[in-house]
Amino acid sequence: MKLIGVAGGSGSGKTLFSNLLVRRLPKATILPLDQYYLDRPNGVPNEKHDYDVPPAFDFRLYRQHFDDLRQGKPIRMPQFDWESGKRRRETVRVAPGNYLILEGLYILMHASLRGLLSYSFFLESPPDVAVVRRCLRDVRKQGVTAEYCLNQYLTFVRPAYLGFVLPTKQFANLVIENGPNSRLDHFVDRFLQQHPL
Repeated sequence: MKLIGVAGGSGSGKTLFSNLLVRRLPKATILPLDQYYLDRPNGVPNEKHDYDVPPAFDFRLYRQHFDDLRQGKPIRMPQFDWESGKRRRETVRVAPGNYLILEGLYILMHASLRGLLSYSFFLESPPDVAVVRRCLRDVRKQGVTAEYCLNQYLTFVRPAYLGFVLPTKQFANLVIENGPNSRLDHFVDRFLQQHPL
């Protein structure tokens, strides 16, 4: 099994890029770090909880699960519920395949994980493009207001990106500039023709 890392800031296009890879690589699956949030502490409202810093994630379980998949064992992937700020009781079965795409903010943070990757990408977008993408997504999927989304971005998302996510850019094999007019589908096709993974 080959491990491929897809990192970058919120709204940079990580999920879209990962899905494009899955459609083009045989027996590929995604292990999104976003499903591995730790439960929000009781009594802390969503708007006061920082989901964008490394301690918000359950890296221990994430590492255990991708190790299991590497060894040919299926896993039960958690499902994070944004409304409650906790994991759902339901899990999703993920079976091992030929490719495992590790996707998330902090995929390139830990050297022990980076050393296992066959290839890694870091997606980067202009801040105004990233915040618009993020807010459109969160308003649609989570039912939050645009004001809420902008407050979260300024309070938590942008500082975490500058302090924790952006420094991992140096570890990527390839940095992809994903601006407003970028065509990631065309990029993926060209890349895979020239650099078979």
